[in-house]
Amino acid sequence: MSFKRWQNVPEVQDSVSKLQASAKKYTVLAAEKTPDSKSQALKLWQSMSSSYWEILFALIDAQTQSMPESLTFDTEERLFIDLGYIPGMLDISQKFDVNSWLSSKCTGDIFPVMTFSDYIAETWAAITGNEAPDPVIGMSLNARINTLTEALFNAQGQRDSFIKAIAPKYPTNIDLRQSLQLMDEFIIPAMKVNMRVPEYREGDDSFRQKLAQQRKAYIDAERAILLFVSSAQKNSANPLSQPLAEKFTAIHEKTKIIAKEILYSQVDQIKIARRNKKITDTCSQMTDSMKRSELRSIIVKKREYLSVPAKNARCDGSLIAQPDSMPLDYAQDFDLIREFTAMDIEMFNVPRVRMYGIPRVIFIPGQGLGTYDWSDNTLLLPVFPVGGNDKSASYALASFRWDSDEDRKIKTPYEQQIKENKKKSLLALAQSFSKDYSLWLTKEKRGYRILPGETHKVFVNIFRPKAED
Repeated sequence: MSFKRWQNVPEVQDSVSKLQASAKKYTVLAAEKTPDSKSQALKLWQSMSSSYWEILFALIDAQTQSMPESLTFDTEERLFIDLGYIPGMLDISQKFDVNSWLSSKCTGDIFPVMTFSDYIAETWAAITGNEAPDPVIGMSLNARINTLTEALFNAQGQRDSFIKAIAPKYPTNIDLRQSLQLMDEFIIPAMKVNMRVPEYREGDDSFRQKLAQQRKAYIDAERAILLFVSSAQKNSANPLSQPLAEKFTAIHEKTKIIAKEILYSQVDQIKIARRNKKITDTCSQMTDSMKRSELRSIIVKKREYLSVPAKNARCDGSLIAQPDSMPLDYAQDFDLIREFTAMDIEMFNVPRVRMYGIPRVIFIPGQGLGTYDWSDNTLLLPVFPVGGNDKSASYALASFRWDSDEDRKIKTPYEQQIKENKKKSLLALAQSFSKDYSLWLTKEKRGYRILPGETHKVFVNIFRPKAED
């Protein structure tokens, strides 16, 4: 007997009992290790895989029967929905710490992040017209914006402290304090103009002019500070070392990246509200039974994309957790996404983001390589990554990069300027790009030359930082 909340619901218990019986047989057959037993175990495992969906829908039907305002899942239900794991059945790694897994929280960032159970709860809230609960592993949108705002303040403080610390060693006519103050004050307006956010595009002439003036004040102050650092490097008596100059550049660039992330998140508020309202309006005249069916229908559509990570990695596509497997750490894996995004912040300067917003990150059950679901604007990261967390996370971003390249700024040079790519099919090109982009993020951007010379040159040109003025 499992899922104690639903011990009196036959549909739940019957589906679990069916899986338990199959799991016992599977364990016996797998242990025998004869050719015949292995063949029988494989067939049994394949039939067991469908049990994930039977149990999931039974759990959802049981909870939505009373039409609650929000869906909640206890520990046992989360273990199953998010990992495909039922304790005591096909046990996963002995190193797996449930308490640590339950307490894992992702840092506030530009991406909305959630588990599959969070996604189900959010979808139900939109269908019923209620406020979506905060994701279990992430933060609300407002909390993420506040976290990014604090991060910007800290980064600006680090940059300003760096300049003030070296200023006594390099006398200058530049008013450093005023320049730093202007940069701190006008970084957000400057990035609004650079990014052409809706507030700027749709504002009246006087508002646009005000932002343009503030951006000019920021640029002038930035040039003054950069000139000071450059002069310090060229000081004949006591030149500023290259490592220190690079440290300053990294801190300064970080302030601009965080400012852009804040603005992307603020713009997302409108897009998220619009997306949820569209679902709410569509379902507003539905009966309770029809709303429950709509939730099932949306999950069924998502089911197709949950199979893609395993197909990309050419591995078993079951969402039932593999015996002795170890799931990733949500927080650590999300940090990889954040690191890779900082290496390619221009990925969001595409029409698809302007239309639909920043893609959500959903950790899904099963194994494989990360991917992008264009139908729902979501990055899908399997909790059992194949080939390592780095590879899975970078493949998800590669898939997004490729699918969102509607103006072909990536596809055309990647196909036409790399000799071996000219005769590849569209599918082969996409697969090749995912592999190369993964190496670009996980190796080349970390200082290792891995890509062939021709490919490296094309990637340098494609992903070269764009001038902002």
